[in-house]
Amino acid sequence: MKLKNLWIITMMVSSLFLIATFSVEAADETITDGTGDVSSINSNGDATLITYSPEIDVDNLDLIEATYTLQGTQVTLTLQVKGTIENRGEIFDPNNPDMNINAVGYTFQLTTSEETYMVEYANETCQLSYSDVQQNLTTSDFSVVGDTLTVSFTLASTEEAYQSLDVSSTYTKINLSAFEDPSTEPDLENAFIYLSDVAPNPPLMIYEAYASNIGSIGESIQFNGSIEPLTGEPPYTYHWDFGDQSSPSAQLNPTHTYTKAGVYTYNFTVTDNGGDTASLSGTITISAEGGTKDSLSPQMVLFLAILLIVIVIGVVVIVWIIRR
Repeated sequence: MKLKNLWIITMMVSSLFLIATFSVEAADETITDGTGDVSSINSNGDATLITYSPEIDVDNLDLIEATYTLQGTQVTLTLQVKGTIENRGEIFDPNNPDMNINAVGYTFQLTTSEETYMVEYANETCQLSYSDVQQNLTTSDFSVVGDTLTVSFTLASTEEAYQSLDVSSTYTKINLSAFEDPSTEPDLENAFIYLSDVAPNPPLMIYEAYASNIGSIGESIQFNGSIEPLTGEPPYTYHWDFGDQSSPSAQLNPTHTYTKAGVYTYNFTVTDNGGDTASLSGTITISAEGGTKDSLSPQMVLFLAILLIVIVIGVVVIVWIIRR
């Protein structure tokens, strides 16, 4: 009898264990990011890919991979960089009057069918925000091991379904002391430094492709192209078609000389490392050699001078007649 009861209890416990096991749904997502795509963004919003900075080891910002795992309602997020997770500064607080910042931050944005969760990490501090909730996670909720940051938290409800995960790394330096002396021009290059990498990268976008809208035969025309910051997968390749059946250029900002007058449509195409492309076009009108920049002929100068004298004399005569 005791053996039978023991067998029944064992089966019940086993059944509960199996039920608990099968009621937990596991979900996994992995995002990968190519290396070498950290951007420096200046105070004008212009972005430049960089591999070196005197302020920070750029590899500590260069994202490689991010993962999402769900067990029941427990979410685990990881973020890996090429270098190491760097501890510097603190999480940005807009209510802090001290705007002198020197900080490295790592951020997750998890979007589900019900909520958008923001997880920010800086210098051994981790903060979770969603809806009206903002809380500091404890050290048992996150860890840093070399190149990897791991964060865990519980979803707000059991009905949430994964939609997307975005991660970013940033280095921000703001030095307001550069603006304290009104007698000197502020050093914007050192007063504001912002480096960043994001994953996954937004689709490739061209910010601008332009040249002067007029030119002349034989003139060296400057063409300029730029890519929307943090879009596509670097490195990029460039293709300028100048519209005159000449050889294209693979430079980002080439010059070109037209040999015939006319209206030309130029096209700037960018291809990223993943094979995606983006294009932008414009037009330029090329006039005969010298265009409006040609000097007037001696005959024309003489004609205009005589015409001016006649006009002046005529005005003087009219004024004299009126005053009589």
